[in-house]
Amino acid sequence: MLLDIIPRMLVGGTLAGVAAGHAARKRQLTLGGEYAAFGVGTAAAVGGVAWLLSLAVFFYSSVLFTRWRAGDKRHRSRSILPDTRARDAWQVLANGGLFALAAIVWALTGSWQAGLFGFGALATATADTWATELGMALKASPRSIRTWQRVVPGTSGAVSTHGTAAAVVGAFVMALCAVASFTVPFDIPRLEAVFVGGIAGALADSLLGATVQSVRWCEECGEWTERRVHTCGYRSHHRKGLRWMTNDVVNLLATAIGGLTAIFAWLP
Repeated sequence: MLLDIIPRMLVGGTLAGVAAGHAARKRQLTLGGEYAAFGVGTAAAVGGVAWLLSLAVFFYSSVLFTRWRAGDKRHRSRSILPDTRARDAWQVLANGGLFALAAIVWALTGSWQAGLFGFGALATATADTWATELGMALKASPRSIRTWQRVVPGTSGAVSTHGTAAAVVGAFVMALCAVASFTVPFDIPRLEAVFVGGIAGALADSLLGATVQSVRWCEECGEWTERRVHTCGYRSHHRKGLRWMTNDVVNLLATAIGGLTAIFAWLP
């Protein structure tokens, strides 16, 4: 088994290093994000080439949609979200860390549960990212999933018609990647399980974002924000939610929920 894993790690690590380095030079990743992406990519390759390619689908689609109408999205969400769009290590690990761990367990044990968990987690990250980026790019009018009131684009826990449609497509695309990665022949029940996991995880992300995620308040502007220093230049202060429940923690919990949902959706 190790004779199979070591070559995968070497090839996968090389490819992941090249991709992460290129993304860092394009300012799509911070230095910490580059190292984290290298580690996640190398671990994913342990599961097999298809696992690494599935991670690449998530990463490059996320980069593409993030860059699409980036100026308009920054303008619409500027009072809520930080200006930087480069992903740091915590963001990379929150979205892809559980998938990487599942790839290693899959390679060592061949556990279907590990495979479903990993792809359910990645389907969640894909659905959430596509919903956020495409929803803002298409100038959707988001509403809080908790109160159903209209909110500023970029607000955590907000949903929209365009964003929801993007989440459904993103989860389905990753479900197709999952079936291609560890099922022969084409297996509808496992495809459905990963798809359900992705939708459930994305929904959990919105619910957590709307209820327990840390939200800050700018006294100078009288506005809610996720920025530590608001656009006016004054420092914001934590006012709602759990102080430690950052967006990265929400993403990590949501991917775990998506992975577990995929397992239970498949079990008879």
